[in-house]
Amino acid sequence: MTEHVFRPVTGHQVSAVDLVTVEVRDSILRGVLAPGKNFSIAELARQMNLSHVPVREALRRLEGQGLIELKHARSARVVPLSSEDITGIYGLRKMIEPELAGRAAALGSADQVRALTELLGRFSAADPEEVWQAHQEFHRMLVAPAASAWDMRTLDQLWTAAARYTRLVYDFAPVTKAERTRRVKVHAHILDAVKAGDADGTRTVVADHLADNEAGMVDRISRLEPAALG
Repeated sequence: MTEHVFRPVTGHQVSAVDLVTVEVRDSILRGVLAPGKNFSIAELARQMNLSHVPVREALRRLEGQGLIELKHARSARVVPLSSEDITGIYGLRKMIEPELAGRAAALGSADQVRALTELLGRFSAADPEEVWQAHQEFHRMLVAPAASAWDMRTLDQLWTAAARYTRLVYDFAPVTKAERTRRVKVHAHILDAVKAGDADGTRTVVADHLADNEAGMVDRISRLEPAALG
């Protein structure tokens, strides 16, 4: 783990387990801990100035989210990227999200429309991280009015698993102005269906969006050099 130094987490008000989870997850999603990377649990605990107990608990959480694999008691490995994994993640998303989005659209929530409109406006921000966060929140708000707590727990796990692909795979190519415009248009079509209270139309455009994302990532990952993926 000489490439990356984790920050100590002592002195914070939230739990050490939560802080380790966030720190390691962020490193994985940003590609600092590369796909297939092995790292020492003892070294991670040392860098974060913690005992092994909260570190292992955090890593078990991340294992449950499909981001790492625990290897014996001393090390862990970042799960490699694969087309099969993408297909599995998006297969579940396509089963859940379009239906929930359609139900949410049928509710005709003015608060939802306002929130989605504000988030779509942030897609044009200069800061890529702000755009990323707005995109994540757009998909969350799209289903939230009709989603149960269990729906959201399941989707949170799927969104986290998908995020590493979106960030790692697409970061290999610059986002052009044309691509940025295309993404805004796609989500504007979704918003239009929600504004109209069109449940069937919302289901269709969300399903098409997810299918296009899946196909694009499968294509990109198949063309990336193995060395580029770690």
